[in-house]
Formats: sequence, C-alpha cells, structure tokens
Amino acid sequence: MSRPKLRPLALGLLLTLSVAAVLTTSAFAARPHSYAPTLSVDWPAFSSLSTSEGTSSTNYIVAGCGYNSSYGGVTIVVHSPAAISFAGGMPDAQGCISVANFWTQGAGHYQIDAWQTMGKKDAIVASTSFDLSQ
Repeated sequence: MSRPKLRPLALGLLLTLSVAAVLTTSAFAARPHSYAPTLSVDWPAFSSLSTSEGTSSTNYIVAGCGYNSSYGGVTIVVHSPAAISFAGGMPDAQGCISVANFWTQGAGHYQIDAWQTMGKKDAIVASTSFDLSQ
C-alpha cells in the first residue's frame, strides 16, 4: 500500500486558510483605533434650550472635529422619531464639519451618526444622541 501524500494537501489548506483570514480581517476592519473624531449638537435658536425639553420643530446644528479629509466626505445620518435624514460634506482644513439643516420632529430619541469611507467600507466614525420630551 502506498501512503497518501498529506503534506502538500496540508500546506495548501494552511495557505488557503491564512489568505482567507487576512481577507476576512481587512473586510471587517473598522476605523483605525487612533481615529476618533468628535460629534455634538448645538442649539442656535435657543441658547438655554436643554436636550430634554423643546418645541416640535427647532433647528439644530451637528458639528465635530478630528475628521481626516483623506477619507473623503462625512455623511451625517439622523434617526429621529419621525424619519431618517442625512446630509454631509467635506471636512474643512482643520478637520471640522458643521451641518445646519436639521430640525427636531417632536418628542423622542434622536441618534446621530457620522459616516466615512474607511478603505472600501463605510463606517460610523463618531456618534451622539439626545432625547426631547414635550
């Protein structure tokens, strides 16, 4: 009886698994650990307005700094009680963004995420939230 040659098969399998692990890691890679831009909400109409009380339609500004323009534009996505809204643009020379075309849509939770393309994948790079009650 001849003994099967497992060594070439085992090496081929090991190589295939190694390549698959590298590709999977890069495909699911998130933002770099040192990349941590900020995101906040400003209330220009009512400087004394708190995030727990407000009117049904109040303008607010989403702003932040620390964005790397080499990753491209920043998309702001707002999940409000009534809709999902988005807007964005390129960070300025200091790496800051400011988007002023958002309005509250009644009481509830507002989740705000900043997205950028990291390699070939879009990723949330910063987020914040607030709650409004009537």
